[in-house]
Amino acid sequence: MKITGKMLGATSALFMLCAGSAFAQDADDFGGDSFGDDSFGGFEDSSEPVLTWNGEAGASARAWIRGENENESGYTSFYDVSHSPTEANAYAKLDISYSGSSTDLNGRLKFDAATIKDHPEDIIEEVSARGYFGNWQIEAGKIKNVWGKGDKIHVLDNFNANDYTDFIFPDYIDRRLAEPMAKISYASPYSNDAISDLKFEGIYTPMMTADRFASEDSILYPYAQQKLTNIVTGILAEQSKATYESNDSSEIVKGIMSLSSFSSDDLYEDNIKTLKYGQAGARFTGTISGIDFGASYYYGHYKQPSANVENYAIYSNADNIKAGAWQKYYATALSQIKAGLTAAGMGTAIAAMTDEQIYAAAQAGTFGETAQAAALSETTVKGLVDTELTNNGYTLANALPSLNYDQLQVFGLEAAFVLWKFNTRWEFAYNLTEDTAGDNPWVKNNSIGWVAGFDMDLPIHNLNINVQEQGSYVLKNDKIEDNTVTVGYLAGNPIEVPIGTADVDYNSDGKYTRNKIIVNISDKWLNEKLTTECTTIYAFETEEWCVQPKISYNVVDGLTFTASGAYIYSNNKNGEFYNFTAWDTENHNAAFVQLAAKYQF
Repeated sequence: MKITGKMLGATSALFMLCAGSAFAQDADDFGGDSFGDDSFGGFEDSSEPVLTWNGEAGASARAWIRGENENESGYTSFYDVSHSPTEANAYAKLDISYSGSSTDLNGRLKFDAATIKDHPEDIIEEVSARGYFGNWQIEAGKIKNVWGKGDKIHVLDNFNANDYTDFIFPDYIDRRLAEPMAKISYASPYSNDAISDLKFEGIYTPMMTADRFASEDSILYPYAQQKLTNIVTGILAEQSKATYESNDSSEIVKGIMSLSSFSSDDLYEDNIKTLKYGQAGARFTGTISGIDFGASYYYGHYKQPSANVENYAIYSNADNIKAGAWQKYYATALSQIKAGLTAAGMGTAIAAMTDEQIYAAAQAGTFGETAQAAALSETTVKGLVDTELTNNGYTLANALPSLNYDQLQVFGLEAAFVLWKFNTRWEFAYNLTEDTAGDNPWVKNNSIGWVAGFDMDLPIHNLNINVQEQGSYVLKNDKIEDNTVTVGYLAGNPIEVPIGTADVDYNSDGKYTRNKIIVNISDKWLNEKLTTECTTIYAFETEEWCVQPKISYNVVDGLTFTASGAYIYSNNKNGEFYNFTAWDTENHNAAFVQLAAKYQF
């Protein structure tokens, strides 16, 4: 039986994975005066072919600050220190570029243990060919594309998935997974004193890559993902037990063969490496009176799946559903029987009887055939409900969750401009899904997202501060907790089961707005050879935070040593950091220290 890291129930309330994409920032690369890597104006031609190459190699070692036991953090003795989980990694990257008179060829190779072992297709991390035709540019290859004016934090950058195997600690662009795509751009020659740098872009990818998460043996393996894995293995165990207890040898053999070939891929409704999951988009950018602006459209799918747990939720609560249906039926039938008897002039006779006595007498036929037919027994009612559940597929055989990547369209606006001494950045997104009414529990509701931030140099040494606020709001959230599923019919009336708590958008705190602030403060010393910085993230609704201090020293040209660390606190199941602190039931935190060295050539 194969249960892999692809099982992401992240988007249901039951299996909410970290929305790490919402914390798309990096302590290595905040600040700066540019508003992105857009290149405006015409495309320049090279006069002579040029071949260049450069690269980077490095290694890092990390120690997690935690006690001997999994649910302990911090040290109480040297024994704890000596048993700290450690990790080590080495890597090498090589960039090669060729520039011709009207063409470019760019490629990057990446070598590290995880890539070579688990994702060899990413050894060629990026490769693209670009052609220039006057004001037109055409590019194709395996590309990382960035849209939006945010500084390493975006709500409009949707084409590339994220690699969260090391959560949010690597640089933003290093976390992105390159996607096969074709790009076409047109830089308008039109310009005047008010309007300039007009540019049109179009992108198409023939398929989609999903977000990637740490493996089960990693400390950063998401808690919610483990929760989904446990549910799936539990269901498979029940199915295996039921097959064995059937005493049907042919069914037992079939069951063993089915379990031995089971893969987490079986949970997904579709194969995302198909044209159905292709992505497309268009973007228009320019400058008006010193304001860089943009408008964009994206069509594709969410990179993390929604979990349809309807069959599992109904099957696992069958006893409660039958009990609830009986209580409702009993109350309705009793009311009808009493109304009928009163209308027949027997009101005085039944006034002295308890409800239980009236219902029992109706069952015995004391009040006639009509009343007797209505007064079904508890056993009969529960049996009818059980038959309805079975006939509608709410059985052990169908109890496994179903995962699907929701269709997504994003309409975006962006801007960047200088306001006094603040370099400001803005993004706004309207996320349109197929659940515009908000009443489909297994598809994400429509939502809006935004980024607003600035950076500025302070008049103290070389101090720079970068502040960005990122938020989102789930629309039609009043429909979430009211969602019900009709599982069958009883006496002609629908059997409706509340399903809101399993809705993919469900929040147990009832808060459907998310706001977080990311602050990076940095300074440079010793002729800019030494850099000190600290990034802090605080989420308001869930009251969780992450602090990442870092010191880098450029020893000689190209050689840099870095000491860094991280501390995460989260004690709210709705939090985006909770996946990495849930194991520590006492302190609800996680922390590590890290040493690294890299050489650039």
